[in-house]
Amino acid sequence: MTAQTADAAETELGRAEQACLAGESALTRGDGGTAEGCFREALGFVSGGASGAGGGFREDGAGDAGGDSSGAGGEGPGGGEGSGRGGEPEAGPGPGSGPGSSPATGSGSEEAARRIAARARTGVGRVRLAAGDFDEAVAEFERARRLRPTAAGPLHWLGCAAAHRGDLAAARSHLTAALACAVPHRRSLVQRAYVHARAGDQEAALADLRAASRIAPLDDEARWVLAALSGRPAREVALRLRKAAVTELTGACREQRGGGAGGGSEAREDAGWVRAGALIDAARRLDSEPGPRAPLTAVALIRGGRREAAVELLGEAARQDPADHRVTHTLALALLNSPHRGTGSAWERCVAAWAALLYDAGFWERVRASAARRYGVAVEAALVPVLRAGLREALERRMPDDGAGTRVAPGPLLQREADAAKLLAAVGGFPSAGGGGVPLYCGPLRIAELGRSAEFGAFAAAHEARTLQATAAEDSAATGPSSAYASLTYAFSELGFAQLLLGLDKPADALAALCELRCSECRARGGPGAAAVCEPECARFDELNPGYAGLPDKHHRLSLDARGLALEARLSMGRAELTHARPDFTAAAAYWRRALVHSRELERYRETQTAIVDMALGAARAAHREGRLSLAVSTLEVTRSVIGANERGRLEGQLARVLADRGISVANDEEALLDEPAADLRRSVALNPHLLRAQVSLGVVLRGLAAARWSSGSLSGARDTLREAIDQLSAALVHFPDDPGLEEQREAAVADLDHVMWQPDESEQ
Repeated sequence: MTAQTADAAETELGRAEQACLAGESALTRGDGGTAEGCFREALGFVSGGASGAGGGFREDGAGDAGGDSSGAGGEGPGGGEGSGRGGEPEAGPGPGSGPGSSPATGSGSEEAARRIAARARTGVGRVRLAAGDFDEAVAEFERARRLRPTAAGPLHWLGCAAAHRGDLAAARSHLTAALACAVPHRRSLVQRAYVHARAGDQEAALADLRAASRIAPLDDEARWVLAALSGRPAREVALRLRKAAVTELTGACREQRGGGAGGGSEAREDAGWVRAGALIDAARRLDSEPGPRAPLTAVALIRGGRREAAVELLGEAARQDPADHRVTHTLALALLNSPHRGTGSAWERCVAAWAALLYDAGFWERVRASAARRYGVAVEAALVPVLRAGLREALERRMPDDGAGTRVAPGPLLQREADAAKLLAAVGGFPSAGGGGVPLYCGPLRIAELGRSAEFGAFAAAHEARTLQATAAEDSAATGPSSAYASLTYAFSELGFAQLLLGLDKPADALAALCELRCSECRARGGPGAAAVCEPECARFDELNPGYAGLPDKHHRLSLDARGLALEARLSMGRAELTHARPDFTAAAAYWRRALVHSRELERYRETQTAIVDMALGAARAAHREGRLSLAVSTLEVTRSVIGANERGRLEGQLARVLADRGISVANDEEALLDEPAADLRRSVALNPHLLRAQVSLGVVLRGLAAARWSSGSLSGARDTLREAIDQLSAALVHFPDDPGLEEQREAAVADLDHVMWQPDESEQ
């Protein structure tokens, strides 16, 4: 070989060496495509230029031993999942492969080409192994082994591939052979320990790990396996698992910050998150204590594809410290964005978590501080209501209308929880601990989830007692729907939905919600004809109705309060029928009669009568102002038909005035007949004989009606009408003696009657 040819061969081998280094770097970043391209380029250099210059070599030929330049790594301890230096192993140069060494030294250029070709074949096999293509990976490793049968690297990777395929016996055999080489692979002992552990041979695994620790310090991954096999306390093993997870994430993030190319860096980062999530989840199973960094741990689990484990961790952390809004916020986000939130319980937990944040002052303080740091502008506290409304609207848009598996759709469920949280915030919140603690501002679902229904029941009962004492001096008759809407007891129970619907002016829906207040188990046992509340021995009553849990007669009290809301709903439905564009007076009367039945059972009969009369008088006055006198008359008449004598006087006085106005209005129409005005005025005078205007007008209308009958040829009818007018005016003068208008009308009626009496009646002839 001439000096010029040797120089050319050395140049080609140097390029091949550099291509291998580039491929191993890309493989470390997780960029498999780039890595394989570099390794193929290296193979091209050694099989073309270098081998051509030196006479060539066959890849299936034999060769003597030498150090393998492929890096450490292999099968991870997770049973098929590679560790940080396993599934996507690290690369490191072997003997004689550094950039400063001469690739043509040793046994000559042919031996150097064979060594580089084996290194490149091993690299291609590692790419195939990372991609899950085990057959191709094994084929490449076998080619590398044929090139260098006494080298440890190809044997090590054959063992890793066998472990990935689940062939533990073959994996153990290959790794043992790698350890028997003149220069063993520096990770083979650790990888064989993992294989022993997966095969159930803990003693052999422990021996290998201890032997490896005497050669070089173990990494975090191997340390937790050693701690677990050595019988160390679970907390210590969990700590080592978490440390290994942190190391995994630190390495992945360092690669990304280091400017890893393209998708390879992202793949490496994703693989790091997945592995870290697996380690954290394993640590959590050993030590279930959430710890102070539960939100960060949950983020790592979610990023690693273990959302259910994250939700479980956050749920435990929330039970330990329910006032920590960071935990609650992370849990709310995890549940809202979960792809498996279709079950009813998942939606209920999601709604409960978000409702607990809406009125949490600490949460909004953190939101303001975060926004101020991000945008460099102070966020005033006055903006919190606007932000809260925006968050609530955004959540409602994310809620499905139906089909979520909950008894009530998530949208109304969120409204109920948010309204309950608002009421709770108005009274200062519910103590997060038995002896006090940071207050909670949440709804009934959150109370039940925390298992504190009994405590909340006592809290609500004490608050109700204080409220009753404070309002004892007020008139009980003024107590209306507003007092019920402000009740913690109502809001934190199954009555909350009816309460919400009444507040939204949906009394029919509220009444439907009150028809079934039982849990699913009581409903299945009792059937449709049973009571509407849970049975006394029901274990879920307090969970569904924490506001009643502190009352001794909670079942009876819930039933009575449900009747009270049903009464309010029926009153509202009756009012709605009256004020509709086309009123249905029959339906209104039916609703009010049923409400009066409820009121007798609740001992609120007089109060309910007053409420009905007030509604009717208001509707009648509105119709009267609009000139719809017939509507006003019908409203008062239908109300009078259902109201007892206690409140009838107020109705009759108003009805008398409306009848008088309608009679006078029609009588003033020259083309109208006077029979209907006369009837209205007669009824008006009968209802209220002290209405002077009606008395005088009735006298005038009766005289006009007599004249009309005389003109039509009925003198007998005219005489009878005039006699009625005289009698009516005489009776009116008893109530209004010496009234000139009445006296004038009576004298005129007497004169008219005298005149008519002298006229011949053709019908009599």
